[in-house]
Amino acid sequence: MSREFEATQHIQNVFTGSEVKLLGSDGSVLPGILGVAGVSELLKPGVEIGVDRIIMQSGSEFALHTHPGAHILYVLRSHGFIHVDGVDYEMAQGDTVYVPARFAHGVKTNPKAREAFEILAFGVPHMPIDSEHRMEFVD
Repeated sequence: MSREFEATQHIQNVFTGSEVKLLGSDGSVLPGILGVAGVSELLKPGVEIGVDRIIMQSGSEFALHTHPGAHILYVLRSHGFIHVDGVDYEMAQGDTVYVPARFAHGVKTNPKAREAFEILAFGVPHMPIDSEHRMEFVD
């Protein structure tokens, strides 16, 4: 837990950072999906806040899954869908979506889109972008 502002730790660019492959809860690489880590910070023991950029190529998707904490998605570019409670909701640039902790949801791209669907994912508690514990797939 930092008590001081440290620019090298507290300022990160999600457009210039290194892209990493995202993993499913079984450790497998999720095809067509990359992420770039943003800033994160430990708020108190066991509770971290953070943000990451998710880049989803046309035709890729996150199957129905949950997270250990709540998060907000902000659409940076293109459009896609979030599946919640049996319904697909279209998301477009500028849209925000709040997903409560442990609420099952899925995200998919528009398969006809020419550009990648990009979102910022803000989470509390935050899990590292390349962690296989970031989400848990559900049936």
